[in-house]
Amino acid sequence: MIKHPRAKLSLIGLIAVFLVAWFYWNRPTRTDMAAYAPSDCLAFVESNDLIELTQGVETSKAWKSLSGLVGARPSISANPWLIRLARWTGIGSADTIVLARSQVAIVFTGAEVSEAGPTLNVKPLAVLVIETHTSQRRMRPALERRIEEFARRIYAHPQLIRKQIDGVDLSEWASPDATRHIVTAFVETAAIVGNDEASVMNCVAARLGKRGSLAAEKNFNELRASLAGSNASVFGFVSKAGVKSLLQAFALYRAGSSADSLTVSRLFADTIGNLIDGAAWSSRFVDGLVEDRCSITLAEGVADRLRPSVVPQDRFVLSDLPFVPPEAHAVSLYHLRDLEGFWRELNAVVSSHADFIGAIAARPMLRTLLKPYGIEDPDTFVHSVGPHLVTIRLDDSSPSVLFAETLDRQSLRKVADKRLGPRPSTETVGDAEMMISTADKWAMSFADNDFLSGPADAIRRCLQAKAQSQSLSSVDSFRSAHQLVDVSLPLTVITFTNDQHAAISFVELFSQQERPTFSTNATAVDQAVRSLPYAVSVTMLKDRGFEWTSRSAFGLVGSVVVALSPETAH
Repeated sequence: MIKHPRAKLSLIGLIAVFLVAWFYWNRPTRTDMAAYAPSDCLAFVESNDLIELTQGVETSKAWKSLSGLVGARPSISANPWLIRLARWTGIGSADTIVLARSQVAIVFTGAEVSEAGPTLNVKPLAVLVIETHTSQRRMRPALERRIEEFARRIYAHPQLIRKQIDGVDLSEWASPDATRHIVTAFVETAAIVGNDEASVMNCVAARLGKRGSLAAEKNFNELRASLAGSNASVFGFVSKAGVKSLLQAFALYRAGSSADSLTVSRLFADTIGNLIDGAAWSSRFVDGLVEDRCSITLAEGVADRLRPSVVPQDRFVLSDLPFVPPEAHAVSLYHLRDLEGFWRELNAVVSSHADFIGAIAARPMLRTLLKPYGIEDPDTFVHSVGPHLVTIRLDDSSPSVLFAETLDRQSLRKVADKRLGPRPSTETVGDAEMMISTADKWAMSFADNDFLSGPADAIRRCLQAKAQSQSLSSVDSFRSAHQLVDVSLPLTVITFTNDQHAAISFVELFSQQERPTFSTNATAVDQAVRSLPYAVSVTMLKDRGFEWTSRSAFGLVGSVVVALSPETAH
């Protein structure tokens, strides 16, 4: 028993100092996750605060409006008090501590291409890095248990192999046919998990300083600083090689997996990829929405060549969209200074940055860009229309309608004749005449001083919207999104997209009910989602490249999660 007041105060002060020192010593100090990524990796994505990320989702407008209606819990994270206690003291269950203190990153190191008959199979090589800020003694058993559960769920009867390489212990779960693997290594307080042993060891070597890391790359650091990526909820980076890989994957997806398409896709990726030095993306929560920013750095001199024809002289006017029906799924507005000049410079810079074969292939390759809109002679088209273009998509699976101001009606008529054939049928909608191909129901129309090209049904609906004075401008969700756009900036592209279905799909992933939105709450869900603003994105040309910014319900991360979920993946 301490009787002296000073002794009591001294003891209390000593205890307080001890607690402060304990909290300080145990606090998680942020690690630069790029130190785990090899400098030659294709892409890198990091999230430095998982709890901030989940809390951002919970406080978003879409989650608040939809979670209760589709049977999702208002909170998807653990008890906030327990999380804070675990983060600052390291007290709690191993799972809670790992969730509270961890930073995570995904490193894409390459891809494996294999042939199965006429089909090409592309397997991305990826590594998940979890920096737990917790001793291996506490976190390793919990993570190994989770990895084992995952391996048994996807492989049914996996085989476990343990080995050591360069002093690093590896655990490898292999599928019964030994074609798929989950490789795990633990380095200090981090777990490194991948689907390829070499990729895991490369990340280990980067962290231990045995090979160069992304953290020392100039282009990476400049892009991360320009997007304030270190303070974003999620940040991603794609290297020049990664850009080419993405372009090739896109070309393969569009063309199909055959030997010829592989050659063509590589040519496309190399030709277009030479224009881009790298790209980065950040995501954060702003006013109940997700703000995504993407910066694409162009090769030296490309931005300067494009700027005179790309950067508009006047402002966007969004108040009047007479041809866009109120039920339109998406509308994109392109606002250039000189469309024909841009087309000419685009062809020039692509050719000048390609090799001999790429330069030969570049022009026919670029000519296909407007073919989905029914334009088979782009040179004549860009000479015959004004610098402002609009694309209108009525639903997410149909081709878009292309809308342009007519400058040379006679030349545009030749473009129409070439696409529609010698004897198209005609139809009058309002005051406009619509010409329709008898072969495939593609249509083109001259409405006053405007030109439209697209599927007949879609053009008919656009002309009706104009005749009936019913346009997207009257929809509250569109007007809410419109208020988010600063039209005083030199914007080149503005896109509005109805992402209501995407928002519902994301929240449904957390539902505890069976097919909730198709039950008795369907009407309430529809009313709630209509209160959300359209997703909106803007694009502008800056000093060294293009910057794209968007506001949407759950952003690019939400779209990827929905696309990769078992319920929606095809």
